Amino acid sequence: MDTMQRIIALRKELGDRVIIPAHHYQKKEITDIADFVGDSYRLAVDVSTSDAEYILFCGVHFMAEGAEVLAKAHQKVIMPNPVAGCPMADMITYEQAEQTFVNIRSKSQREIIPVVYMNAHARLKAFCGQHGGAVCTSSNARKILEHYLSQGKGVFFFPDQHLGRNTAVGMRLSQDAIQLIDKELLVSGGNQQAKVFLWDGFCPIHQEFNVQQIEAVRRKYPGITVIVHPEVNSATAQGADLQGSTEYIYNVVRKSPFGSKWAIGTEYSFVARLAFECASQGKTIVPLETSICTDMSMTTPELLLAALEQIRDCNIEEKLLVTVDRTVREDAKKALQQMIDIAEGGPLHEHR
Repeated sequence: MDTMQRIIALRKELGDRVIIPAHHYQKKEITDIADFVGDSYRLAVDVSTSDAEYILFCGVHFMAEGAEVLAKAHQKVIMPNPVAGCPMADMITYEQAEQTFVNIRSKSQREIIPVVYMNAHARLKAFCGQHGGAVCTSSNARKILEHYLSQGKGVFFFPDQHLGRNTAVGMRLSQDAIQLIDKELLVSGGNQQAKVFLWDGFCPIHQEFNVQQIEAVRRKYPGITVIVHPEVNSATAQGADLQGSTEYIYNVVRKSPFGSKWAIGTEYSFVARLAFECASQGKTIVPLETSICTDMSMTTPELLLAALEQIRDCNIEEKLLVTVDRTVREDAKKALQQMIDIAEGGPLHEHR
C-alpha cells in the first residue's frame, strides 16, 4: 500500500479515537483526509466539540496550542511536525508585550486594553487574559476594537500591525488615532490622541502582495474581483475590492456566481485548492502572487502516517505532544472567552 492508503486504513482501525483538523493553508493531500478544514479559530472551536482521545493537528504550533487550550482533560494534542511555526507569532515575546503595555499605559490618558491576534503563542493570549483583554481573529477584529473604543478605552494590538491598521482604517479612525510602536525602542511616542497602538509585527507571506500586482491582474482579466487577506499592507488592502479572513475568502468565492473571476491575495496552497474545488463552476481563480508558507508545507502525509502509527502503538514521541502550562491555559482561555462574549455572545464549551 502507498502512504495515503495506509493512512486511510489506519484511520479506520483507530476509529473515533482520533480526529484530524487541518488549516486551509495545508497541502491538498492533507486537507483531503482531514475531518475539519478551516482557519485557526474555527479549527480550535470545531475541535473543542469532539471527544476524540487524540487531536492530530495539521497546522503550525500556535494553532495546536489553541486546540490544547480548549481541549478536554482526557484529550491529547499531537503535531505530525512540531517544528512548524509562525514567523509573525515569534515577533513578540511575553516580556516585550508586558514592557510595552506598561509604557503605553504610562503615556496615555485612556485605559489601555491588550488585544492579541489569534496568530500568537499561548503565553501572549494568557497575557491578555491577565489584563482583562481579549483574543481576536481577522473576522472579528472590528467587533473587538469597537467594543473597547466605544467605552473610551485604548487598545494595544499585537502582533500583526497590518490587521490592526486595516481594521482601524475600516472603522474610519484618523491617522492620529493609530500609533505604530517602535518595537526596538519599545516606546509609543506619547501620542495622546492615539486610540490603537500597533506592535510592528507582520506575516512575511502576506507582505509579498502589492498594488502593482492588483493593477497587473486587472489589466490581464478585465472585470476580475480582487480579494485579499487583511494581513496585507494598507495600500494593498485599499486597492482590493474585498478583504477578509481565509474562511471569508473561501465562502465568498465558493458561493459566487458561475463564471465569476477572482484574484486572491493569500497563501498559494489555499488558492490552488480553491481553484481546484471550483473548476467545474467555470470560475477564473488566480493568485495575486505565488506565495507559499513553508511552515504550513512541513506537514506531509509521511509524517502524518508516522504519528498515526505511534498512536496505534501507544508509543508517542514526547516531541509530538503539544502541552500548555495549566496557568497559561487558564489565562489564555479567559482571553478567548472574552472574545466569544464580545463577538458571538455565547460561552465556550466547558473544558478542563
